[in-house]
Amino acid sequence: MLLILSLVSQAYANDLTATLITEKGKAIPTFTGVKNITIRYPEGSSLSQQLDGKNDKIDFTINGTSNDASVAELIQATNKALAEVKSPVQVTAANVHYIATIRGGPDTTLLSVKVDYQPTLEKFVLSKGDSQAGGDIIDLQWREFVVVGPVKLNSQQFGEVNMNQAIGALETKYPDIASKLSSSEAGRVLQEPILDFNRFNPPMSTNWHHLFDPISTYGSGTITNSEYGTAKVLSVYSLGESSLREGKFEAQETTSSGIIDGVTVNVKSSTPAPSAQITVAGYLDVKGEQGPEFGIVASDAPAGAETSSGGFPIQVLLVFGGLMGAISVFVLFKARK
Repeated sequence: MLLILSLVSQAYANDLTATLITEKGKAIPTFTGVKNITIRYPEGSSLSQQLDGKNDKIDFTINGTSNDASVAELIQATNKALAEVKSPVQVTAANVHYIATIRGGPDTTLLSVKVDYQPTLEKFVLSKGDSQAGGDIIDLQWREFVVVGPVKLNSQQFGEVNMNQAIGALETKYPDIASKLSSSEAGRVLQEPILDFNRFNPPMSTNWHHLFDPISTYGSGTITNSEYGTAKVLSVYSLGESSLREGKFEAQETTSSGIIDGVTVNVKSSTPAPSAQITVAGYLDVKGEQGPEFGIVASDAPAGAETSSGGFPIQVLLVFGGLMGAISVFVLFKARK
């Protein structure tokens, strides 16, 4: 039980978590964008005088559809980004939890921004019940989009907030400082997109760990009319565990510097290593290694299919449902040969 609880707590650290059920035709993944910024300046400088001792937090949740002004700009920008990676998927609604903290010291200010973005995806099912393909055809390009430039949310508590760049937090709390940084070369790092999911682009067919596991309740067989529809297996694809096959995943760092009020200011940005898990109701066969990736989803695995790609990290799937509210806990262990 302790093992299960420790694994569950780790599952919520993913930068991308998604469940795709072709019978529903909609999906609400969670993308998490994070930027950790370090701003260094001399003691006694103008930035030191303004930021030393500051401890600020911007925290709000906002949701809506493309008809709501509060998130309309975000939805439009995401749809544009999806089109640029050749994905036909459309975002029709969005839920965002934005958290930014600013902690200032005599020579250093730490700025951290975390955005949990849950877009409602439609049209990820390209074809239903394709007899020639052997199942439903789904798009997989939606996982690797990048939203470029400032994107403003209309929050009730803080007004307009640029949620896609770290400079947005400073613009909300310290517009004068933000303006000086943006006008210098030091501001370049602060304008990098937070909703940058390009590191999820390694081919799923070769660079993601994957396995499938039967859906059952106490050995009674397939759970029909459950949250997973009529699927007989779940396919799980995971990215983020360093290995010889996938390489080593590390945090990305960028730096810049500029002159502000006569002194040199250095800025460093750190983005955590990617981590993702995509669960598909059914057996997923990934295609398109030489171009845009798509998948063929069948309700059951074909005869002779390998259970795991090998080296799959331990995962826990909590499947809720079944008769009398039964809960089935599937613990998927690393495949052994």
